[in-house]
Amino acid sequence: MNRTIATIATISALSFGGAALADAPMAGMGQGYDMLQTALRSDFERLGIPTDKLDHLTLGQVAAIKGVIESEDNDTQTRGQVEAIINNN
Repeated sequence: MNRTIATIATISALSFGGAALADAPMAGMGQGYDMLQTALRSDFERLGIPTDKLDHLTLGQVAAIKGVIESEDNDTQTRGQVEAIINNN
């Protein structure tokens, strides 16, 4: 009987605990995306790109833009590349 109760408790903990653990990485990913958007906001302002465009970017676009901004290109080249990424939805 004790073994049955322990088994039921373990199964219950795994099924409910697993659901909570599955949500944890998604919450972290959302925070990471928000942090990237915040970091890009000042770069967009510096480059003269409207910041409202940040709300419509995919994670892939944000990552690509971050890579372009961190490159050694001048602001004119960087702005052109960023705008190309934004317009290539």
